[in-house]
Amino acid sequence: MKGSNSKQNKALNLRLVLSEIVTQGPISRVEISRRTHLTKQTITNLVEELLHVALIEEVGIKKEGAVGKPSKMLCLKADCAYSLAFRVLPGEVEAGFFNLSGERQYYVQQPISDKNTLNSVVHCFEKLMAESELTIENILSVGLSVGQVNQQNLHDYQATKRLQQDIASELKLPVALETTASACAAYQMLYGEAKKLNSFVYVHIGDVVESAVVFDRKIMLGQNGLTGALGDIFVTPETDQVTGELGRLNDFASLSSLKQYIEQPLLTNAQLAQYCVENRNSVDRWIEEAAEPMRIAIHTLESILNCQTIIIGGDIEDKVLDKLITHLRPYIPSIAQYGERDVVRFIKTPNVHQIAHKGVATLPIHAALSNENMQTLLINPLIKKTPLQHLLYE
Repeated sequence: MKGSNSKQNKALNLRLVLSEIVTQGPISRVEISRRTHLTKQTITNLVEELLHVALIEEVGIKKEGAVGKPSKMLCLKADCAYSLAFRVLPGEVEAGFFNLSGERQYYVQQPISDKNTLNSVVHCFEKLMAESELTIENILSVGLSVGQVNQQNLHDYQATKRLQQDIASELKLPVALETTASACAAYQMLYGEAKKLNSFVYVHIGDVVESAVVFDRKIMLGQNGLTGALGDIFVTPETDQVTGELGRLNDFASLSSLKQYIEQPLLTNAQLAQYCVENRNSVDRWIEEAAEPMRIAIHTLESILNCQTIIIGGDIEDKVLDKLITHLRPYIPSIAQYGERDVVRFIKTPNVHQIAHKGVATLPIHAALSNENMQTLLINPLIKKTPLQHLLYE
């Protein structure tokens, strides 16, 4: 990706340099200049600003095979600030402090009381602040995702945007909002399996099946920021006896469908994971029914997009996901199998049980890496920004 040496593009160049340090670090100033086509003086000035707010640090790593004077290497300073990540799920809130490398430092979880999500979020925030002894100045931003129990609709979308505004107002912090799949895709690009990929699809199996499409290392946001409702695609010609609608992927391969299958629709995802450990046989029967619809969905993604790979994760119990992936093979033939490949067609994300929360925690730093990503961020104009927030979010 190229930068611009025009003074008017300072913010663009700063995001570009920071992106190189986050994804490629440790990296030298010379290498950043080579990759971005920015002048050495521009790189020096921008790096000094990032060093001044302690977002990055110089480390004593010399580039092997370099000719001439060894370069000081630059990398992200993970503990210079923290992300506050909220996952709002049906009936519960997960909250945690993460350093800027995506490692969880503190964690709380609690039920949503009296259907007042904001009160539960604020209560989690207060518990985390007391436990961690951090101050508001230590927090870069809030990352937020809101899980759905069924397909996305206008009411849910409006309620989610209101919650983002309410949290920004109540906590007096910037709030970055994304779907869980998009948040996980951001994590994979910065720290995970997709650090060196230009295009991929991330599939998240939650109460609904979500996806995020990444092309040219940018997450497709879609109209009004909505995209990736993979669970809404039709995967069978059979119709529902009540609604008359064709069968959707959500009806077969989502966690909501699993809860319906075992006739326990009120289970939380944590309780469902424990159920899966204790009742393998009934879950195995669900997997057999879910596999073919998921194979069709995977084939659809490959046929339309043909990205470098598809990465899958979710709130699903680890061994259940392993078995589901086993049932997806052999994959339905598609254009994805033509030609040479640098990456396998299908990847299971490591650390399935934490990946969604890590993804949400990545949103604050991900928002700072491009002007497009800033669309996910809401900043209350009345708050007083820290020097770090002022530099990254202006």
